[in-house]
Amino acid sequence: MTFSAVWAVITAFRPDEGLLAATAAVQSQVSGVVVVDDGSGPGFGDLLDAIAANGATVLRLADNSGIAVGLNTGLRHALEHGCDAVVTFDQDSMVEQGFVVALTATHQQSVAKGMRPGPVVPEFFAGVSQVHARAADGTLLARRAIQSGMFLAREVLEQIGLLRDDLFIDLVDTEFELRCRANGRVSIAAPGLVLAHSLGRQYERRVFGRRVSLPGIPPVVTLSTPFRYYYRVRNRRVINREFRHQFFAETMRDTLLEFVHFGSALRIARPRRALWRLCREGWRDARRGRMGRMPDDLQQLAATITWSAQPVE
Repeated sequence: MTFSAVWAVITAFRPDEGLLAATAAVQSQVSGVVVVDDGSGPGFGDLLDAIAANGATVLRLADNSGIAVGLNTGLRHALEHGCDAVVTFDQDSMVEQGFVVALTATHQQSVAKGMRPGPVVPEFFAGVSQVHARAADGTLLARRAIQSGMFLAREVLEQIGLLRDDLFIDLVDTEFELRCRANGRVSIAAPGLVLAHSLGRQYERRVFGRRVSLPGIPPVVTLSTPFRYYYRVRNRRVINREFRHQFFAETMRDTLLEFVHFGSALRIARPRRALWRLCREGWRDARRGRMGRMPDDLQQLAATITWSAQPVE
């Protein structure tokens, strides 16, 4: 299998000048670049115009519709313009030379070994290994891989479909990966490949004012922006409902880890009841089938939450 037309899709929301450099870094490695602005609003036109002037296709959404809608908008454009494969990126993903070639080669090698690859991802994302296991032939198998830096062949998208729009943000990549596995496709990591990225700000884990470090529990906790906890709770329940029969042990393990993380976040959230309400409403909305963007009143509530902890510099 050869890939003569690999495209990049980059989603952006209120980007800074770094997007210009990130786009340029990948542009020389692909046949085309699509930047999808997810409703950033006024004040970003000059930057987006500069990116377009450098040769990228810029698609501008009128409203903030979520990362899944943004990615799907770019994926459809690339597919309609004849791509063989697509690599997806966040706006702050800066790639090194040879990044796309490494992903492409890993996909081709796995096919030559008789495997059916779904997503192909870098071995390391933000300093964290995405490898779950090593196959008997040495192929690195990924699990819970992040979408930024994810290589998707056209045939995968045509068989599995695009990302799930109504999840909006968080666990969009997890749902897609599980859908691939349910259809007999495995996630594969490109050996040694690294994508630098930030996963959120880290805070010291303290009990009674003292920093805690226990076996298996790091002394720091990485926290998302408060509003994302609504989506993490809601989408986790949706995914569990969809895949618990096929992947029971895995979904239960991931849910337990999420609860441990939410517990850490609740301990240092101020006001704590506001974060608790976000999580509770996310859980209820999953039961009600209310998907898409979170209600405006909850968005406003999330904006009042701060973390009462010492950030790690």
